[in-house]
Amino acid sequence: MNHQVFVENCRNEFSFLKNPDNISNLLASHVQVINGGYLVPLTGIHLNNDEILESLWSWREEHYYAYPSRNKTTIESTRNWIQKAVIDNPDRILFLIYDERQKFVGHAGFADAGNADCELEFDNILRGDKTARKGLMADVMATLENWARTVLFPNGFYLRVLESNKHAVTFYNKIGFVESSKYGLVREDVENGYRLIKAAEADQLADSFIVMKPALKTNAGKKMILTAGPSIGSREKVYALDAATKGWNNEWSKYLTLFEKKFAEYVGVKYAIATSSCTGALHISLNALGIGPGDEVIVPEVTWVASANAIRYVGATPVFADVDKNTWNVSAESIRSLINERTKAIIPVHLYGNPCDMDPIMQIAKENNLYVVEDAAPSIGAEYKGKKTGSFGHFAAFSFQGAKLAVTGEGGMICTNDDELYKKAYRIWDQGRIPGTFWIEELGVKYKMSNIQAALGLGQLMRNDAMVEAKRRINEWYKARLGNISQLDFWQEEADSKCIYWMTNIRLNENATISRDEFCKRLKENNVDTRPVFPPISQYPYWPKKQDPQPVANEVGVTGINLPSGVGLTKEEVEYVCDKIIEILK
Repeated sequence: MNHQVFVENCRNEFSFLKNPDNISNLLASHVQVINGGYLVPLTGIHLNNDEILESLWSWREEHYYAYPSRNKTTIESTRNWIQKAVIDNPDRILFLIYDERQKFVGHAGFADAGNADCELEFDNILRGDKTARKGLMADVMATLENWARTVLFPNGFYLRVLESNKHAVTFYNKIGFVESSKYGLVREDVENGYRLIKAAEADQLADSFIVMKPALKTNAGKKMILTAGPSIGSREKVYALDAATKGWNNEWSKYLTLFEKKFAEYVGVKYAIATSSCTGALHISLNALGIGPGDEVIVPEVTWVASANAIRYVGATPVFADVDKNTWNVSAESIRSLINERTKAIIPVHLYGNPCDMDPIMQIAKENNLYVVEDAAPSIGAEYKGKKTGSFGHFAAFSFQGAKLAVTGEGGMICTNDDELYKKAYRIWDQGRIPGTFWIEELGVKYKMSNIQAALGLGQLMRNDAMVEAKRRINEWYKARLGNISQLDFWQEEADSKCIYWMTNIRLNENATISRDEFCKRLKENNVDTRPVFPPISQYPYWPKKQDPQPVANEVGVTGINLPSGVGLTKEEVEYVCDKIIEILK
């Protein structure tokens, strides 16, 4: 995990949680506790809640032995502590624990988000109300760990507990934490009390801090490990609630406008238009370029069918190019061999988030006066020679379908840098009407995204870099275990590219002793879901121009596999998948 991206993601999420605009947003950002109850971020709103302040103060007094600071506290000093030590600390978050009776019963959170190891410290774990149900705090710990793994993406967790606090040590041992290290503490007098600080080696110890980490879990594989799955943070929930509640009439386009603006900035283009799907974005783009009957458009053999279907929607004919054996992306040499007088455009597909080699493709397009429409559907955040995918072609189309990295359920985006093409695409997108009127001057389409979807997308976009790093880490875990297995090949990320690894992919090579389908079947029997890579799509029966399957595309199509790659996948789950793959290929 990239340290800078991890820290920024944690700080942005913590800041958003700790600074809600109103009570409604505060409640919308709660985290549901396993088996009942919920966690609410401690915020500035609570500074004026005397009941909560008094509980926090009294619990601190009652459990003074659990803290290294032993100075006298008051309600006012508790208020100051909340402001300075929690709210103003960018690397810390504290949640108030409410049980299923909606009663405030304790608190728990994270600290030290800025540490060099990209780990999170469990912080201030306390059940203050003894009437809370048995097992609640264990559920809170499990909930926090799961929330952080799927939203913040730490490399790991740890906690510190005073050795003298035997009850807490026993509790942490019981829920699966084990001692990792220990260091001594000495007493230092301060105003109104004392505190325990880290000791020098020769000091006489007053206590010790035991550093504990979660033991390796053994429940991976008990349920199906899926190929995909989104990460939904607090912004997405708050923005979507706001759009559902107030995003109508005068605010009908609030999030649409913001999402389009921020997305264009993120990709590095002038314009972005939100659509209902990537397929719709491709259709509009080809329409705006004037491509129609009698024209041909070159598209790779290995892609989802939508890349070619959009060509048929405008009446043109798809022509299928072969792919590179190492990257599975469209081959520039194959593109060049297929160009004729009817060719009008190329649709390179950044397959599974791996950027195409765009320089030769753009050069071929320039030499032959062809348009380029990037199918960047699964590649949000991918880069080629320092530029984001989607910033090279005359148009680009992205997807936010529910299995993608950034999701809106369904949805897409058109991107372009060309002023005139933007105007054409916008008019088609808006049913062909003159803006601000009901006068229709040409045939248009209805591929619009809703404001609620855009609200979700905006929240996702603000976390996209962290999700990219999480995907890249998952791929590294797989390669570390499977990279030297003679029966498998991984696809390649080129040296001048940054793949987002929306899917981690392998191919059973000529050394394999099992077919792809049997391999996937065996994994499914062990609760590991997989997907076959797309077959050579030229062989679908409804294309107007018949082709033999391209050789590399055919090989990839019958041997390629998508492994479980959901952004919230744990290392334990990846290790389980790798164990099963190794067993099957013995």
